[in-house]
Amino acid sequence: MKSYRLLTKFILTISIISILNINGFSQEVMRLENALSLTLKQNISIKIKNNELDQIKNNEKIGFLGTLPRIIISGSASGNKSTSSLEFATDDFPIIEDAESASKSKNGNIGISYNLFNGLGSIYTYQKFKKQSDLKSAELLIQIEQVLLKTTKEYFDIAFLQENYKIIREILDISKERYYRIKVQNEFGNASNLDLLSAEIDLNKDSVNLMNAEFDLQVAKSQLNQTLNRDLATDFLVEDKVDINIHLNYSNLNDETQKNNNNILLGQYKLDISTKDEKINSVSILPKIDFSAQYGYNQMESNTSIILDQSSLGLTGFLNFSWDIFDGFAKNKINQSTKIQIESNKLELYAIKQEIQKEFNASYRQYENNINLINIEQRNQITSEKFFERAREQYYQGQLSRNDFRKAQIDLSISKNRLNQTLYNAKIAELNLYRLSGKIIEKTNK
Repeated sequence: MKSYRLLTKFILTISIISILNINGFSQEVMRLENALSLTLKQNISIKIKNNELDQIKNNEKIGFLGTLPRIIISGSASGNKSTSSLEFATDDFPIIEDAESASKSKNGNIGISYNLFNGLGSIYTYQKFKKQSDLKSAELLIQIEQVLLKTTKEYFDIAFLQENYKIIREILDISKERYYRIKVQNEFGNASNLDLLSAEIDLNKDSVNLMNAEFDLQVAKSQLNQTLNRDLATDFLVEDKVDINIHLNYSNLNDETQKNNNNILLGQYKLDISTKDEKINSVSILPKIDFSAQYGYNQMESNTSIILDQSSLGLTGFLNFSWDIFDGFAKNKINQSTKIQIESNKLELYAIKQEIQKEFNASYRQYENNINLINIEQRNQITSEKFFERAREQYYQGQLSRNDFRKAQIDLSISKNRLNQTLYNAKIAELNLYRLSGKIIEKTNK
């Protein structure tokens, strides 16, 4: 008996400290909109995808594709000093043996080169890079949508655990009231030791449940802090108010999903890129024409040459024509592979559309089901509260057993938790429908 009471006092002390930590100090109150806004700005996964998108956009520059002329300035100077022996092909010049020789040269020029024609390959390549940029943008949006939905789930996990903490604390208050009442009754001989032990056991259970609820709440907060890329120990509260749009229309949302879903757009971009590859390969059989010009100065001096000093200043132009007539059927094999890739991408796009449609239907059913459950759970909670109040009266009047009173107490907590869970599930289902229809960023970034 003494050990039970020591345990009770210890748990109650810890519970009081926990309550003071939760409510005794000013804490940040985070709204869902704040959490989603922080996610867009700070989440590491989103930052990485943004960097990848910037890299792809660099490839869209016209100069990167070689569609602009190249201008090159170059210059060089060289010198040589050595011993030379020369024997000429005719007898007009005497043989020179072991003569000291010296030579030097200087040159400088500016040149320009430009591809006049490459079978429109540069244009198709530019269009391909634009599609790759669109593809990366879609990947970024998918990443953002997933992280926003993840943030929403983590936020409502905290909201549920926060409310669960309050519910358990209310249960603990009721158990404390019951324990102290029976303790007084026991001292006057109106309650047995068994009744007191039973009340003490329930009180200990509720105290432990409160401590576990606080632990789960802190873990959930740490998880959201990680998603928001901030100090994991940052403490805060979340709003328990949930605004749910109960008027979402299936047909309108389904049409928007087929047009704007980023997974579908991603599959379409992959198909477009493979189509551009086919065009690039098809024009690779055409000839290429390149133009280049160079204006420069050259000077060379040598004491062992017939020409002791030579210099030139002028313009030189080149026009180069090339046509790869036969390449061992390499281009033909590449074209065949590209056609196979196009067919695969078409099949993949069809499969994505089917999968998104299935997910949309399931999400909408979940949304409707939770909307319908809200009213039922609200009525059930009201009934549970009335039943518990009557059960408490009958219990203290000796008309209800301990087990029945405890069951009424637990049923009330379950009904409250079920209502909260239904509300949060309905909101998550609503946001998931926005994600599927490509509207979640618009709806959460107002």
